[in-house]
Formats: sequence, C-alpha cells, structure tokens
Amino acid sequence: MRRGTLTLLFFIILLAVGASYVVFWPNAGNGKPLYGINNPFTFKEGLDLQGGISVLLVPKPGQTVTDQAMQETRNQIERRVNGGLGVNEPVIRLQSTSSGPSISAELPGYTGEQQDAINKLLQTGVLEFWDTGQQGLQNDQPFDPSQFVASNGSTKALFNGNDLSASDLGVVQDPQTGEYEVSFKMKGDAFNRLSTYTASHIGNYLTITLDKKVISSPVIQSQLPGSGVIQGNFTAQSAQDLVNLLKYGALPIALQPESQNTVDATLGADSIHKSLIAGAVGIGIVILFMLLYYRLPGLLADIALLLYTLITLALFKMIGVTMTLAGIAGFILSVGMAVDANVLIFERVKEELREGRLLASAIDIGWKRAWPSIRDSNLSTMITCAVLYAFGTNFGATIIVGFATTLFIGVVISMFTAIVVTRTFLNLLVPTGVISHPALFGLPAGLASSASRARRNSTA
Repeated sequence: MRRGTLTLLFFIILLAVGASYVVFWPNAGNGKPLYGINNPFTFKEGLDLQGGISVLLVPKPGQTVTDQAMQETRNQIERRVNGGLGVNEPVIRLQSTSSGPSISAELPGYTGEQQDAINKLLQTGVLEFWDTGQQGLQNDQPFDPSQFVASNGSTKALFNGNDLSASDLGVVQDPQTGEYEVSFKMKGDAFNRLSTYTASHIGNYLTITLDKKVISSPVIQSQLPGSGVIQGNFTAQSAQDLVNLLKYGALPIALQPESQNTVDATLGADSIHKSLIAGAVGIGIVILFMLLYYRLPGLLADIALLLYTLITLALFKMIGVTMTLAGIAGFILSVGMAVDANVLIFERVKEELREGRLLASAIDIGWKRAWPSIRDSNLSTMITCAVLYAFGTNFGATIIVGFATTLFIGVVISMFTAIVVTRTFLNLLVPTGVISHPALFGLPAGLASSASRARRNSTA
C-alpha cells in the first residue's frame, strides 16, 4: 500500500465522525442533549423558510436625505436588530422606490408583536440631557426645548447619547426599591463636564429625554462623578431596550413604514419538505447511476458523495450559513456537480486500463490527465459564484447571495472530496488485486489477459 494512504484514510474517518456529530448529534434547543453532550450548532433559516416580518422604511418628509446618511441609517438599524431583537441573520438593505431611497428590513423568525418590532426599528434614539430648573416633568411628556432656555441656557441639550460610553451602559436594579435603572458613564470631556455642571446646579432638575419625550426628570441632589443612572419606571425588558438603543446609536434619518407584512412560516415548512424530497431523489439518482455505470469505482464515488454531503451540511451549520430556498437550490445543484470530477477521473483511469497499464499507474496517470479539466471547470464555477455574490450584495438581491454562497461552498468541498477522498479510496484498491476482475470497473471480462499479452509482446 502506498505511503500516506492509511494516514489519509484515518483523517477521512475522523472528518466523517466530526461532521456526523455536527449534523446529527442532538441540540439542546431540540431537546435534551445525548449523554449530557450538547451540539451547539444549528441550521439558520431565512425569512422564506421560517417566516417573520418584512417592512419597507422610508424617510419622513422635510429631511435632507443623502446616500451617506441613508447608508449610516441602514447600518444603525442592522446593529439594533443584531444586538437587541435577537433575530438570526436579518436582511437589511438599501433600495430605491418610486418615492425615493428606502430601507428594506426582513426579520426571520421574529415571534414578538409585529408593531413592537417595527417601533424599535423606527425609534430615532436621540437621548438628551436638559436643565429644566425647578420644574420636574412627567414621564412620556413631550418636551419643548424653547420653554427652558432660561434654565438650560439655549435650545441645545447639555449632553446627548454621543457623550455616553457604550461599553459602560447596563441595566441595574435599585437594591431598596427593586426598580430597574439604566446605568451610564460619560466619555471624553463629557465626563468632567457632567461632574462640574451637577456640582454647580444642585437643586435643579436634570431632565432626560428620548426623541424629545421625557423618560426621567430627577433632581440634582449632589455632584455626579461623571456617571449615574436613568430612572424611568422601567421594566427589565424596557430598560434593556433602552440600553440597546443607546449602544448602537441614533438614526441620522427619521423613518416611517411605507409597507409591512408578515411572512407565514407554513409556506417555508412545505418548501423545506419538498426540497428535502427533491434533494433525496437527486442524490439517489446520482448514486444509482455511478454504481451501475462505474461498478466498484462508482461505489467508492457514492461513499465520497455521501461524505461530501455530510461535510457540506456540517460546514453550513458551523459557519452559520442562512438557508433559504435559493440556498437549498444551490446546494442541490452542487450535489450533481460533486460527481463531475469523479466521472472525469474514472473515465481517464478506464482509458489507461484499456491500454494495459497496472491499476496504480492507471490511477496516477488518469488523475493527472483529468486534473486540468477538474481545476478549470471548478474555478470557472467559483468565479461565477463570486460575481453573483458581489451582484447580490451590492444590489440587495439576497436570493442570489444565498444561491452563490451555498454553491461556492459546495464546489470547494467537492474539489476536496475528488482530490483527497476519491483518490485515497482508489489507492486502497491497488494491493487487493481487483484489477484481475475488469468487470468491477465496467470493462470487458477479457481485458486483463489481453492487456497482459500486449505488455509481453511489447517487451519481447
């Protein structure tokens, strides 16, 4: 047996075991982990498979809207969704409508109240601190800065959300009252400015507003050392929502919904079922064809194909690929492409066997002659996937992105299975003497003796 073949076989077995663990081992989210061992990996499903919320957001009238401001607004919304709503793989993209630029937000799997989720996205999130003199204000009361110019000094806030240190924002609970509060700490020069200002304005009310609506209006009782808490009759969830809002920043442009809808998950469940059937039928037909036409090498290719499927699904779970219907289509297509390299290799090997070469030599020469075709075809497919991915990312065509991603990963893994797995399996056949049975390779029964006579005559 060739040097390194057993080492590669051992590596392939370990890879198969690891992939099987990722794909099949029970996950805690689906029940109790087997033997107390939890599988942390899960498949992430897109909006079309598990349902969710889709909303189109447009700028409110009367604003100066620039491409840069819209891009920053999109980024801020994405940070809010990722950090606060607990949505897996949201799709937030810029697009143009008849009324101008807009932002499309898709929140797959979101199970909260629809309007509540939209309100969180639309909240501008401008936090401001005002000196309202001797007048304390009620929570949720609209705030008009022009009424407090005398105490505040101007219609400009003393401090705002940009002065807060995002890493020091958190939810705390008052040990005496049990009420939830938001703790904060100023950053930069605002740290000393808050300390200096509160020291000289003890007895005044420091009113805190969010989008020009009062959330807290406490009296300054002592000097604040550059930090403090925001009280506002918060629940644990509302306090955390405010923290998330402040952490990820205010929206440069105020938005309003132009359209919104809920995607039903039942459509996704039916699509997954049909896609699984299509995938199983496709893989089954490929396996049957390889087995009937290529016999023993076909059996090895079928094993490599099953290993390819296992590794691909495991990688999808590990790197968090969001599965959509288009993504599943890309994966199913890659299954058919996964045997392309095997077909090229086997045909080349059969040609060399017909020429009377020994199996080891036929495998080496056949693989070398097949490799340029394998390399060029797979590289061209990967380049196409890269172009599709770039197009889908830049123009908001997420369906194309999902298709390109799964197909690209599938092609890369198929090259690995052809170069490493299939060739290793073929090398395992060399010391077994199966070359004396040409029918196992789909060749005529008398080929071995004819090849031997041809070699003797050529040497004679």
